Amino acid sequence: MHEVKGGFIVKVCIIGLGYIGFPTACVVTKAGYEVLGVDTNSDIIIKLKNGGLHIINEDGLADIAREAFNEGRLRVSDKPEPADVFIIAVPTPFRQNFYRQENSLAGNDVVAEKVAATSVKDRFRGNDLPYTADLSYVERATRDLATYLSKGNLVILESTVPPGTTVNLVQTVLEEETGLVCGHDFFLAHAPERVLPGNILHELIYNDRVIGGVDSESGERAVAFYKSFVKGDVVKTDATTAELVKLMENTFRDVNIALANEFALIAEKLGVDIFHAISLANRHPRVNILKPGPGVGGHCLAVDPYFIVQVVPETARLISLAREINSTMPYHVMRLFEGIATRCAQKGKPVKKVALLGASYKANVGDERESPAIKVAHLLSEKGYPVVIHDPYIEIYNSLSLDDVVRRADVLILLTDHDIYRAQLEPHKVFNLMRQPVVLDTRGFFGQEWDAMGFEMIRLGVGKRSC
Repeated sequence: MHEVKGGFIVKVCIIGLGYIGFPTACVVTKAGYEVLGVDTNSDIIIKLKNGGLHIINEDGLADIAREAFNEGRLRVSDKPEPADVFIIAVPTPFRQNFYRQENSLAGNDVVAEKVAATSVKDRFRGNDLPYTADLSYVERATRDLATYLSKGNLVILESTVPPGTTVNLVQTVLEEETGLVCGHDFFLAHAPERVLPGNILHELIYNDRVIGGVDSESGERAVAFYKSFVKGDVVKTDATTAELVKLMENTFRDVNIALANEFALIAEKLGVDIFHAISLANRHPRVNILKPGPGVGGHCLAVDPYFIVQVVPETARLISLAREINSTMPYHVMRLFEGIATRCAQKGKPVKKVALLGASYKANVGDERESPAIKVAHLLSEKGYPVVIHDPYIEIYNSLSLDDVVRRADVLILLTDHDIYRAQLEPHKVFNLMRQPVVLDTRGFFGQEWDAMGFEMIRLGVGKRSC
Protein backbone atom coordinates (compact mmCIF):
# COMPACT_ATOMS: atom_id res chain seq x y z
CA MET A 1 0.00 0.00 0.00
CA HIS A 2 1.31 3.42 -0.95
CA GLU A 3 -0.06 6.74 0.20
CA VAL A 4 0.06 9.17 -2.70
CA LYS A 5 -1.81 12.36 -3.44
CA GLY A 6 -5.52 11.65 -3.20
CA GLY A 7 -5.32 8.57 -0.97
CA PHE A 8 -3.91 5.05 -0.85
CA ILE A 9 -2.97 2.91 -3.83
CA VAL A 10 -2.97 -0.83 -3.28
CA LYS A 11 -3.76 -2.46 -6.61
CA VAL A 12 -2.60 -1.64 -10.13
CA CYS A 13 -4.17 -3.17 -13.25
CA ILE A 14 -1.96 -3.09 -16.35
CA ILE A 15 -3.69 -3.81 -19.65
CA GLY A 16 -1.28 -5.08 -22.29
CA LEU A 17 1.61 -7.41 -21.43
CA GLY A 18 3.94 -6.73 -24.33
CA TYR A 19 7.44 -5.24 -24.42
CA ILE A 20 6.34 -2.34 -22.20
CA GLY A 21 3.39 -3.60 -20.19
CA PHE A 22 4.94 -6.76 -18.75
CA PRO A 23 8.27 -5.21 -17.64
CA THR A 24 6.28 -2.31 -16.17
CA ALA A 25 4.13 -4.78 -14.24
CA CYS A 26 7.25 -6.41 -12.81
CA VAL A 27 8.84 -3.08 -11.83
CA VAL A 28 5.63 -1.87 -10.18
CA THR A 29 5.46 -5.03 -8.04
CA LYS A 30 8.97 -4.28 -6.77
CA ALA A 31 7.60 -1.00 -5.43
CA GLY A 32 5.18 -2.96 -3.25
CA TYR A 33 1.98 -2.80 -5.27
CA GLU A 34 -0.36 -5.69 -6.01
CA VAL A 35 -0.47 -5.96 -9.81
CA LEU A 36 -2.87 -7.64 -12.20
CA GLY A 37 -1.53 -7.99 -15.73
CA VAL A 38 -4.17 -8.29 -18.45
CA ASP A 39 -3.80 -9.43 -22.04
CA THR A 40 -6.26 -10.76 -24.61
CA ASN A 41 -3.58 -13.04 -26.08
CA SER A 42 -4.34 -16.39 -24.46
CA ASP A 43 -0.92 -17.79 -25.43
CA ILE A 44 0.80 -15.12 -23.32
CA ILE A 45 -1.47 -15.72 -20.33
CA ILE A 46 -1.03 -19.51 -20.49
CA LYS A 47 2.74 -19.23 -20.86
CA LEU A 48 3.07 -16.87 -17.89
CA LYS A 49 0.80 -18.98 -15.70
CA ASN A 50 2.93 -22.03 -16.53
CA GLY A 51 6.12 -20.30 -15.47
CA GLY A 52 7.30 -19.33 -18.93
CA LEU A 53 8.27 -15.95 -20.33
CA HIS A 54 7.21 -14.48 -23.66
CA ILE A 55 9.86 -11.74 -23.72
CA ILE A 56 13.49 -12.79 -24.06
CA ASN A 57 16.84 -10.99 -24.19
CA GLU A 58 15.82 -8.53 -21.45
CA ASP A 59 18.47 -8.58 -18.75
CA GLY A 60 17.00 -9.36 -15.32
CA LEU A 61 13.39 -9.69 -16.46
CA ALA A 62 13.13 -13.44 -15.83
CA ASP A 63 14.38 -13.07 -12.25
CA ILE A 64 12.13 -10.16 -11.30
CA ALA A 65 9.12 -11.86 -12.91
CA ARG A 66 9.74 -15.14 -11.10
CA GLU A 67 10.05 -13.31 -7.79
CA ALA A 68 6.83 -11.34 -8.37
CA PHE A 69 4.83 -14.47 -9.25
CA ASN A 70 6.28 -16.54 -6.42
CA GLU A 71 5.48 -13.87 -3.83
CA GLY A 72 1.93 -13.50 -5.15
CA ARG A 73 2.31 -9.81 -5.98
CA LEU A 74 1.76 -10.38 -9.71
CA ARG A 75 -1.16 -12.21 -11.31
CA VAL A 76 -2.24 -12.38 -14.95
CA SER A 77 -5.68 -12.66 -16.53
CA ASP A 78 -7.55 -12.09 -19.77
CA LYS A 79 -9.87 -9.51 -18.21
CA PRO A 80 -9.47 -6.53 -15.87
CA GLU A 81 -10.57 -6.30 -12.25
CA PRO A 82 -11.33 -3.35 -9.97
CA ALA A 83 -8.12 -1.49 -9.09
CA ASP A 84 -6.86 1.84 -7.82
CA VAL A 85 -4.74 2.55 -10.90
CA PHE A 86 -5.30 1.36 -14.47
CA ILE A 87 -2.42 1.51 -16.96
CA ILE A 88 -3.09 1.05 -20.68
CA ALA A 89 0.02 -0.28 -22.44
CA VAL A 90 -1.36 -1.81 -25.62
CA PRO A 91 0.08 -1.62 -29.16
CA THR A 92 -0.70 1.28 -31.48
CA PRO A 93 0.35 0.07 -34.93
CA PHE A 94 -0.21 2.18 -38.01
CA ARG A 95 -2.76 1.40 -40.68
CA GLN A 96 -1.71 1.68 -44.33
CA ASN A 97 -4.70 2.84 -46.33
CA PHE A 98 -5.63 1.78 -49.85
CA TYR A 99 -4.94 4.90 -51.90
CA ARG A 100 -1.31 5.39 -50.85
CA GLN A 101 0.82 6.51 -53.83
CA GLU A 102 4.20 4.83 -53.30
CA ASN A 103 7.32 6.94 -53.73
CA SER A 104 5.35 10.13 -54.33
CA LEU A 105 4.69 13.22 -52.27
CA ALA A 106 2.26 14.58 -54.84
CA GLY A 107 -0.72 13.61 -52.73
CA ASN A 108 0.10 15.85 -49.76
CA ASP A 109 -2.23 18.68 -50.78
CA VAL A 110 -5.06 16.21 -51.37
CA VAL A 111 -4.46 14.67 -47.96
CA ALA A 112 -4.46 18.09 -46.31
CA GLU A 113 -7.80 18.93 -47.92
CA LYS A 114 -9.30 15.65 -46.69
CA VAL A 115 -8.09 16.33 -43.15
CA ALA A 116 -9.37 19.90 -43.17
CA ALA A 117 -12.86 18.50 -43.73
CA THR A 118 -12.49 15.99 -40.89
CA SER A 119 -13.28 16.78 -37.26
CA VAL A 120 -10.47 16.53 -34.72
CA LYS A 121 -12.11 13.65 -32.83
CA ASP A 122 -12.63 11.66 -36.04
CA ARG A 123 -8.89 11.69 -36.66
CA PHE A 124 -8.34 9.48 -33.63
CA ARG A 125 -10.75 6.77 -34.75
CA GLY A 126 -9.19 6.34 -38.21
CA ASN A 127 -9.73 8.23 -41.46
CA ASP A 128 -8.52 8.12 -45.05
CA LEU A 129 -5.00 9.47 -44.62
CA PRO A 130 -2.30 7.32 -46.28
CA TYR A 131 -1.10 6.15 -42.84
CA THR A 132 -3.10 6.45 -39.64
CA ALA A 133 -2.75 5.14 -36.12
CA ASP A 134 -4.74 2.02 -35.39
CA LEU A 135 -6.23 2.98 -32.04
CA SER A 136 -8.58 0.02 -31.86
CA TYR A 137 -6.47 -1.61 -29.14
CA VAL A 138 -6.50 1.57 -27.07
CA GLU A 139 -10.24 1.99 -27.49
CA ARG A 140 -10.94 -1.64 -26.61
CA ALA A 141 -8.75 -1.47 -23.50
CA THR A 142 -10.47 1.75 -22.45
CA ARG A 143 -13.93 0.20 -22.84
CA ASP A 144 -12.83 -2.95 -21.00
CA LEU A 145 -11.56 -1.06 -17.97
CA ALA A 146 -14.56 1.31 -17.94
CA THR A 147 -16.65 -1.55 -16.54
CA TYR A 148 -14.45 -1.56 -13.43
CA LEU A 149 -13.79 2.17 -13.06
CA SER A 150 -14.73 3.66 -9.70
CA LYS A 151 -14.60 7.11 -8.18
CA GLY A 152 -11.09 8.12 -7.20
CA ASN A 153 -9.38 5.82 -9.71
CA LEU A 154 -6.40 6.96 -11.76
CA VAL A 155 -6.18 5.91 -15.44
CA ILE A 156 -2.84 6.21 -17.25
CA LEU A 157 -2.31 5.80 -20.98
CA GLU A 158 1.27 4.69 -21.71
CA SER A 159 0.72 3.66 -25.33
CA THR A 160 2.27 6.00 -27.90
CA VAL A 161 -0.57 7.86 -29.61
CA PRO A 162 -1.32 10.84 -31.89
CA PRO A 163 -1.55 14.15 -30.01
CA GLY A 164 -5.02 14.63 -28.57
CA THR A 165 -5.84 10.94 -28.11
CA THR A 166 -5.90 10.97 -24.32
CA VAL A 167 -8.50 13.75 -24.25
CA ASN A 168 -10.44 13.06 -27.44
CA LEU A 169 -10.61 9.28 -27.25
CA VAL A 170 -9.81 7.90 -23.79
CA GLN A 171 -11.49 10.62 -21.73
CA THR A 172 -14.51 10.68 -24.05
CA VAL A 173 -15.02 6.90 -23.91
CA LEU A 174 -14.59 6.69 -20.14
CA GLU A 175 -17.06 9.49 -19.48
CA GLU A 176 -19.58 8.11 -21.97
CA GLU A 177 -19.34 4.56 -20.61
CA THR A 178 -19.39 5.38 -16.89
CA GLY A 179 -21.18 8.69 -16.46
CA LEU A 180 -18.25 9.79 -14.29
CA VAL A 181 -16.52 13.13 -14.78
CA CYS A 182 -12.80 13.24 -15.48
CA GLY A 183 -10.89 15.47 -13.07
CA HIS A 184 -13.61 15.12 -10.44
CA ASP A 185 -14.72 11.48 -10.21
CA PHE A 186 -11.68 9.86 -11.80
CA PHE A 187 -8.30 11.06 -13.03
CA LEU A 188 -6.52 10.60 -16.34
CA ALA A 189 -2.97 11.14 -17.59
CA HIS A 190 -0.62 10.23 -20.41
CA ALA A 191 2.78 8.83 -19.43
CA PRO A 192 4.65 7.75 -22.57
CA GLU A 193 7.26 5.04 -22.19
CA ARG A 194 10.83 6.00 -23.10
CA VAL A 195 12.82 2.77 -23.05
CA LEU A 196 15.29 0.92 -25.23
CA PRO A 197 14.68 -2.77 -26.02
CA GLY A 198 17.36 -4.85 -24.34
CA ASN A 199 17.67 -2.42 -21.43
CA ILE A 200 14.02 -1.92 -20.51
CA LEU A 201 14.11 -2.67 -16.78
CA HIS A 202 16.93 -0.23 -16.09
CA GLU A 203 15.38 2.52 -18.19
CA LEU A 204 11.91 2.10 -16.67
CA ILE A 205 13.44 2.96 -13.31
CA TYR A 206 16.20 5.44 -14.12
CA ASN A 207 14.97 7.37 -17.16
CA ASP A 208 13.22 10.70 -16.66
CA ARG A 209 9.46 10.53 -17.22
CA VAL A 210 7.14 13.12 -18.72
CA ILE A 211 3.63 12.92 -17.24
CA GLY A 212 0.74 14.75 -18.87
CA GLY A 213 -2.50 15.15 -16.97
CA VAL A 214 -5.74 16.11 -18.68
CA ASP A 215 -6.10 18.50 -15.75
CA SER A 216 -3.81 19.64 -12.94
CA GLU A 217 -5.14 17.22 -10.31
CA SER A 218 -4.80 14.26 -12.68
CA GLY A 219 -1.23 15.25 -13.46
CA GLU A 220 -0.29 15.58 -9.80
CA ARG A 221 -1.73 12.18 -8.92
CA ALA A 222 0.03 10.48 -11.82
CA VAL A 223 3.34 12.15 -10.93
CA ALA A 224 3.01 10.95 -7.33
CA PHE A 225 2.37 7.39 -8.52
CA TYR A 226 5.40 7.30 -10.84
CA LYS A 227 7.66 8.83 -8.21
CA SER A 228 6.97 5.76 -6.07
CA PHE A 229 9.08 3.58 -8.40
CA VAL A 230 10.96 5.87 -10.84
CA LYS A 231 14.36 7.17 -9.74
CA GLY A 232 14.73 9.59 -12.65
CA ASP A 233 13.05 12.99 -12.68
CA VAL A 234 9.26 12.91 -13.10
CA VAL A 235 8.09 16.07 -14.84
CA LYS A 236 4.48 17.23 -15.11
CA THR A 237 2.89 18.81 -18.16
CA ASP A 238 -0.46 18.52 -19.96
CA ALA A 239 -1.57 15.38 -21.80
CA THR A 240 -1.28 16.69 -25.37
CA THR A 241 2.20 18.08 -24.75
CA ALA A 242 3.31 14.72 -23.31
CA GLU A 243 1.93 12.95 -26.39
CA LEU A 244 3.81 15.28 -28.72
CA VAL A 245 7.04 15.06 -26.70
CA LYS A 246 7.25 11.29 -27.16
CA LEU A 247 6.61 11.61 -30.90
CA MET A 248 9.17 14.41 -31.21
CA GLU A 249 11.87 12.26 -29.60
CA ASN A 250 11.46 9.43 -32.09
CA THR A 251 10.76 11.67 -35.07
CA PHE A 252 14.00 13.57 -34.40
CA ARG A 253 15.94 10.35 -34.79
CA ASP A 254 13.94 9.21 -37.81
CA VAL A 255 14.58 12.50 -39.63
CA ASN A 256 18.30 12.36 -38.87
CA ILE A 257 18.55 8.77 -40.10
CA ALA A 258 16.75 9.85 -43.27
CA LEU A 259 19.38 12.54 -43.79
CA ALA A 260 22.13 9.93 -43.45
CA ASN A 261 20.32 7.64 -45.89
CA GLU A 262 19.91 10.44 -48.40
CA PHE A 263 23.62 11.23 -48.08
CA ALA A 264 24.27 7.53 -48.82
CA LEU A 265 22.20 7.66 -52.01
CA ILE A 266 24.03 10.81 -53.07
CA ALA A 267 27.41 9.23 -52.33
CA GLU A 268 26.62 6.25 -54.55
CA LYS A 269 25.92 8.57 -57.48
CA LEU A 270 29.08 10.61 -56.84
CA GLY A 271 31.37 7.62 -56.42
CA VAL A 272 32.05 8.41 -52.77
CA ASP A 273 32.34 6.15 -49.72
CA ILE A 274 29.66 7.58 -47.42
CA PHE A 275 31.08 5.97 -44.29
CA HIS A 276 34.47 7.56 -44.89
CA ALA A 277 32.80 10.88 -45.70
CA ILE A 278 30.70 10.77 -42.52
CA SER A 279 33.75 9.99 -40.40
CA LEU A 280 35.43 13.10 -41.80
CA ALA A 281 32.36 15.32 -41.46
CA ASN A 282 31.90 14.22 -37.85
CA ARG A 283 35.34 15.59 -37.00
CA HIS A 284 33.58 18.96 -36.90
CA PRO A 285 32.75 19.61 -33.22
CA ARG A 286 29.12 20.48 -33.97
CA VAL A 287 28.36 17.74 -36.50
CA ASN A 288 27.11 14.25 -35.65
CA ILE A 289 25.78 12.54 -38.77
CA LEU A 290 24.29 9.11 -38.11
CA LYS A 291 25.11 5.98 -40.09
CA PRO A 292 22.91 5.00 -43.06
CA GLY A 293 21.37 1.56 -43.42
CA PRO A 294 18.66 -0.53 -45.06
CA GLY A 295 15.85 1.42 -43.40
CA VAL A 296 14.32 2.13 -40.02
CA GLY A 297 12.42 -0.38 -37.91
CA GLY A 298 11.02 -1.00 -34.48
CA HIS A 299 7.62 -0.10 -33.17
CA CYS A 300 8.68 3.47 -32.36
CA LEU A 301 10.89 5.10 -34.99
CA ALA A 302 9.16 3.53 -37.97
CA VAL A 303 5.67 4.33 -36.70
CA ASP A 304 5.58 7.39 -34.45
CA PRO A 305 6.24 10.06 -37.11
CA TYR A 306 3.04 9.03 -38.89
CA PHE A 307 1.10 9.94 -35.74
CA ILE A 308 2.19 13.56 -36.13
CA VAL A 309 1.46 13.54 -39.85
CA GLN A 310 -2.01 12.16 -39.10
CA VAL A 311 -2.95 15.22 -37.07
CA VAL A 312 -1.23 17.97 -39.12
CA PRO A 313 -0.31 16.57 -42.57
CA GLU A 314 -0.36 20.01 -44.15
CA THR A 315 2.46 21.11 -41.80
CA ALA A 316 4.54 17.97 -41.23
CA ARG A 317 6.20 18.03 -44.64
CA LEU A 318 9.78 17.28 -43.57
CA ILE A 319 8.57 14.46 -41.34
CA SER A 320 6.61 12.94 -44.24
CA LEU A 321 9.60 13.12 -46.57
CA ALA A 322 11.91 11.55 -43.98
CA ARG A 323 9.46 8.69 -43.51
CA GLU A 324 9.32 8.18 -47.26
CA ILE A 325 13.12 8.06 -47.56
CA ASN A 326 13.52 5.56 -44.73
CA SER A 327 10.59 3.36 -45.72
CA THR A 328 11.89 3.02 -49.29
CA MET A 329 15.45 2.03 -48.35
CA PRO A 330 14.63 -1.72 -48.49
CA TYR A 331 13.64 -1.15 -52.13
CA HIS A 332 17.04 0.43 -52.72
CA VAL A 333 18.70 -2.62 -51.17
CA MET A 334 16.67 -4.71 -53.58
CA ARG A 335 17.89 -2.60 -56.52
CA LEU A 336 21.49 -3.18 -55.44
CA PHE A 337 20.80 -6.90 -55.19
CA GLU A 338 19.19 -7.04 -58.64
CA GLY A 339 22.36 -5.54 -60.08
CA ILE A 340 24.31 -8.35 -58.43
CA ALA A 341 21.87 -10.99 -59.69
CA THR A 342 22.16 -9.68 -63.24
CA ARG A 343 25.96 -9.89 -63.16
CA CYS A 344 25.82 -13.42 -61.72
CA ALA A 345 23.44 -14.52 -64.47
CA GLN A 346 25.66 -12.99 -67.14
CA LYS A 347 28.54 -15.12 -65.82
CA GLY A 348 26.40 -18.23 -66.12
CA LYS A 349 25.95 -18.56 -62.37
CA PRO A 350 22.39 -17.49 -61.53
CA VAL A 351 21.59 -16.81 -57.88
CA LYS A 352 20.20 -19.97 -56.29
CA LYS A 353 20.58 -19.09 -52.61
CA VAL A 354 20.64 -15.79 -50.71
CA ALA A 355 21.90 -15.76 -47.11
CA LEU A 356 20.44 -12.92 -45.04
CA LEU A 357 22.24 -12.08 -41.82
CA GLY A 358 19.97 -10.35 -39.34
CA ALA A 359 16.20 -10.12 -39.03
CA SER A 360 15.81 -7.72 -36.11
CA TYR A 361 15.53 -4.01 -36.77
CA LYS A 362 18.68 -3.12 -34.82
CA ALA A 363 21.80 -4.75 -33.46
CA ASN A 364 21.83 -7.12 -30.51
CA VAL A 365 18.08 -7.32 -29.88
CA GLY A 366 15.45 -9.86 -30.86
CA ASP A 367 12.81 -7.45 -32.14
CA GLU A 368 11.65 -7.79 -35.75
CA ARG A 369 8.75 -5.32 -35.59
CA GLU A 370 8.75 -3.15 -38.72
CA SER A 371 12.25 -4.47 -39.47
CA PRO A 372 13.68 -3.42 -42.83
CA ALA A 373 15.50 -6.76 -42.89
CA ILE A 374 12.18 -8.60 -42.98
CA LYS A 375 10.99 -6.29 -45.74
CA VAL A 376 14.08 -7.11 -47.81
CA ALA A 377 13.46 -10.83 -47.24
CA HIS A 378 9.89 -10.47 -48.47
CA LEU A 379 10.98 -8.54 -51.56
CA LEU A 380 13.51 -11.23 -52.44
CA SER A 381 10.97 -14.01 -51.93
CA GLU A 382 8.42 -12.20 -54.09
CA LYS A 383 10.98 -12.18 -56.91
CA GLY A 384 11.48 -15.93 -56.51
CA TYR A 385 14.93 -15.94 -54.89
CA PRO A 386 15.50 -18.72 -52.32
CA VAL A 387 16.24 -16.99 -49.02
CA VAL A 388 17.73 -18.34 -45.80
CA ILE A 389 17.64 -16.01 -42.78
CA HIS A 390 19.83 -16.10 -39.69
CA ASP A 391 19.39 -14.09 -36.51
CA PRO A 392 20.90 -15.23 -33.18
CA TYR A 393 18.30 -13.30 -31.16
CA ILE A 394 15.12 -14.58 -32.84
CA GLU A 395 14.25 -18.22 -32.27
CA ILE A 396 12.66 -18.97 -35.64
CA TYR A 397 15.77 -17.69 -37.42
CA ASN A 398 18.28 -19.47 -35.20
CA SER A 399 17.62 -23.14 -35.97
CA LEU A 400 20.47 -23.33 -38.50
CA SER A 401 24.07 -22.56 -37.64
CA LEU A 402 25.73 -19.54 -39.18
CA ASP A 403 27.88 -21.88 -41.28
CA ASP A 404 24.83 -23.71 -42.61
CA VAL A 405 23.15 -20.45 -43.59
CA VAL A 406 26.21 -19.23 -45.47
CA ARG A 407 27.11 -22.60 -47.04
CA ARG A 408 26.57 -22.70 -50.84
CA ALA A 409 25.10 -19.18 -50.83
CA ASP A 410 25.57 -17.09 -53.95
CA VAL A 411 25.01 -13.78 -52.18
CA LEU A 412 25.38 -12.86 -48.52
CA ILE A 413 23.43 -9.76 -47.42
CA LEU A 414 24.31 -8.19 -44.06
CA LEU A 415 21.15 -6.45 -42.79
CA THR A 416 21.61 -6.25 -39.01
CA ASP A 417 24.99 -5.47 -37.47
CA HIS A 418 24.92 -7.89 -34.53
CA ASP A 419 28.19 -8.00 -32.60
CA ILE A 420 28.20 -11.79 -32.86
CA TYR A 421 28.66 -11.53 -36.62
CA ARG A 422 31.78 -9.45 -36.16
CA ALA A 423 33.14 -12.08 -33.79
CA GLN A 424 32.20 -15.21 -35.76
CA LEU A 425 32.41 -14.30 -39.44
CA GLU A 426 35.92 -14.96 -40.73
CA PRO A 427 36.55 -13.89 -44.35
CA HIS A 428 38.60 -16.98 -45.24
CA LYS A 429 36.01 -19.39 -43.85
CA VAL A 430 33.04 -17.62 -45.43
CA PHE A 431 34.87 -17.43 -48.77
CA ASN A 432 35.28 -21.21 -48.82
CA LEU A 433 31.69 -21.89 -47.72
CA MET A 434 29.95 -19.75 -50.34
CA ARG A 435 29.19 -20.91 -53.88
CA GLN A 436 29.88 -17.40 -55.15
CA PRO A 437 31.80 -14.96 -52.91
CA VAL A 438 29.47 -11.98 -53.23
CA VAL A 439 28.56 -9.77 -50.25
CA LEU A 440 26.05 -6.91 -50.04
CA ASP A 441 26.82 -4.88 -46.92
CA THR A 442 23.98 -2.52 -45.96
CA ARG A 443 25.56 -1.30 -42.70
CA GLY A 444 29.18 -0.46 -43.46
CA PHE A 445 29.97 -3.53 -41.38
CA PHE A 446 32.73 -5.41 -43.19
CA GLY A 447 36.30 -4.11 -43.38
CA GLN A 448 38.74 -4.06 -46.27
CA GLU A 449 40.02 -7.53 -45.37
CA TRP A 450 36.93 -8.90 -47.10
CA ASP A 451 37.93 -7.14 -50.32
CA ALA A 452 41.47 -8.44 -49.93
CA MET A 453 40.16 -12.00 -49.58
CA GLY A 454 38.61 -11.73 -53.04
CA PHE A 455 34.95 -11.09 -52.25
CA GLU A 456 32.91 -8.98 -54.62
CA MET A 457 31.85 -6.35 -52.08
CA ILE A 458 28.85 -4.14 -52.74
CA ARG A 459 28.27 -1.61 -50.00
CA LEU A 460 25.20 0.55 -49.55
CA GLY A 461 26.34 4.17 -49.76
CA VAL A 462 29.65 3.40 -51.45
CA GLY A 463 30.05 4.34 -55.10
CA LYS A 464 33.71 3.37 -55.28
CA ARG A 465 36.74 3.23 -53.02
CA SER A 466 37.82 6.65 -51.82
CA CYS A 467 41.45 7.69 -52.06
